[in-house]
Amino acid sequence: MGKIHTNARGANRRGRRTKVNFGARSGQSARTVTPLAKTPTVQILTISNVPRDLLGAIDELAASQDRSRSSFVRRELQRVVAEYQAKDALRGLTPRN
Repeated sequence: MGKIHTNARGANRRGRRTKVNFGARSGQSARTVTPLAKTPTVQILTISNVPRDLLGAIDELAASQDRSRSSFVRRELQRVVAEYQAKDALRGLTPRN
């Protein structure tokens, strides 16, 4: 009789994970980590924490452009980001990743 495999297919792959290449970066940037205290606070915006009257206004604006709410919000966010990127480019600032 053959050997009975009790593990699900691919379950033994955990032991074969690739190692992270920490040596790829060199110089000061390799050792620099942004401390938590300097990281800006980000609030995730969801439908549940947007006031109902504001959602109504967004819906009206979206309807006037024959767009869905999500399409309208996405387009406006892209426009705002493009404006900030243009201002930064005029100031000579480089985008940070």
